Amino acid sequence: MEKPPALRPGDTIRLIAPASPPNDRASLELAISALEELGYNLKYSDVIFGHQGYLAGSDEERARDFEDAFLDKMSDAILCVRGGYGSTRILDLINWDLIEKPKVFMGFSDITALNCALWKKCGFRSFSGPVLTSDLNEGKPDPASWDHSLSLLSGEKKNGNLISDPFNLSHPSTIVPGTSHGRLIGGNLSLFCSLIGTAWFPNLKNAILFLEDVGESPYRIDRYLTQLRNGGFLEQVSGIVLGDFRYSDAQRKNDKQQGLQTIEDVFQDRLTDLGVPVLANLPFGHIKPKITIPFGTLVILDCEKRNLLLQESAVV
Repeated sequence: MEKPPALRPGDTIRLIAPASPPNDRASLELAISALEELGYNLKYSDVIFGHQGYLAGSDEERARDFEDAFLDKMSDAILCVRGGYGSTRILDLINWDLIEKPKVFMGFSDITALNCALWKKCGFRSFSGPVLTSDLNEGKPDPASWDHSLSLLSGEKKNGNLISDPFNLSHPSTIVPGTSHGRLIGGNLSLFCSLIGTAWFPNLKNAILFLEDVGESPYRIDRYLTQLRNGGFLEQVSGIVLGDFRYSDAQRKNDKQQGLQTIEDVFQDRLTDLGVPVLANLPFGHIKPKITIPFGTLVILDCEKRNLLLQESAVV
């Protein structure tokens, strides 16, 4: 499985919009300027400004822009401007045989579909991390999120704890204790499940499965996890790490008052009998700040330390 070349100061980052469009052009241009201030050159086609309902242009335009970004010899990395919806619509329009050389590719949420496809079809590592327009703080790249991301993309962080200061090291909680190792595979739970039965669903044998989601009630999380159980996929993994599911104290209180399962109840019911360690509340997903997850990288899941320990660099 191939690693992309490390991202270095002064490199050129190609922006793409494979799913939904940015909210408006002005905010996108502000985000572009903010990223340029970090010392990178930015390149993009007019497709990132496209708008076709809830999609950033037609499926064909977005698929070609994805291909072109990997074939572009003048760009060193690829960053998605937003998630939203639409990545799964272009999977069968991409000529995966054309994509021969890995590049740093990063996005999360709906971009999960492309992270999985790059792994399954090309054998390329990628990164589940910030997108351009969603991870800004007062118009600037969120410092903690981007510092963590760039430490992985540059190869500076290549071993040891994936989670470190300034992230809250006491927040992760153990659901099932233990230690295991494997490659990090996963992403947004609902998007991940939408790939089941397709040519882009990754092999989960001995994987450390990482999952997060937003805007989903506990019963829907139950449905997705049950689908993974019924398909025999959770029997294959060597460990599970759960990110942020945007489940508030108010929602938890309301569910308890109605006699409904909380999201913690669902995790206990669906994950504790698998015989693998499960660690929850890691700082990734639809939150700021967030850590970046290096998709396909070997790690040790250590529930006692409440951390993931990198066993290799995610780049070369």
